[in-house]
Amino acid sequence: MTDDANASGSALPQDPAPRLPPVRPDDFTDEMRAFFGKWTGGFFSNADKNPPLMTFAHHPRLADVFSQFNIHLLTTNTLPVKQRQIAIMRTAWVTKATYMWSSHLKTSRLAGLSDDMYAPIQNGADDPYFTPFESAVIRATDELVLDHEVSDASWEALMTEWNKQQMLDFLFTVGGYVLSAGVMRSARIQRQPDLLALAERYGAP
Repeated sequence: MTDDANASGSALPQDPAPRLPPVRPDDFTDEMRAFFGKWTGGFFSNADKNPPLMTFAHHPRLADVFSQFNIHLLTTNTLPVKQRQIAIMRTAWVTKATYMWSSHLKTSRLAGLSDDMYAPIQNGADDPYFTPFESAVIRATDELVLDHEVSDASWEALMTEWNKQQMLDFLFTVGGYVLSAGVMRSARIQRQPDLLALAERYGAP
């Protein structure tokens, strides 16, 4: 999708007001400060300015455990980066997780992936952009999101290239981001200007 066209051909709608607003620094408890102190400066370089983490911080113990899991999915995941991002972004598109989609436009660009893949991810597995194996990743993602089970045909296709660890990483990546989609959509986490600009350029669900 090019600079002069987005999914709707017009300006994107405003994000709805949050149901669970991010915690404000003035309202940080000691437990919240410990959570942000642990993660700010690491993988989440600005954890105390990150809308999802500032929302999850209403429950610091849960936010800490989830952050460890999320960091695995984005750093020590055994899937190749492009396959991982295809699975995450297809999950975001199918679940209509606007914040997640917009955030992973940024993640994918930072990872050096081609801008050409965003419209095909929206189109799905039959888009000619994808290799046969990438199409299998998308089909399996759709099955896992919609049916909560990967079909025998998709399982066999994925196992032609992946080992058991990679299959488990795929299942937990899609499952973890389905969970995140529900939390983000229900809490109504709002996008910052940089994510809104990316969604304006490349489209959003």
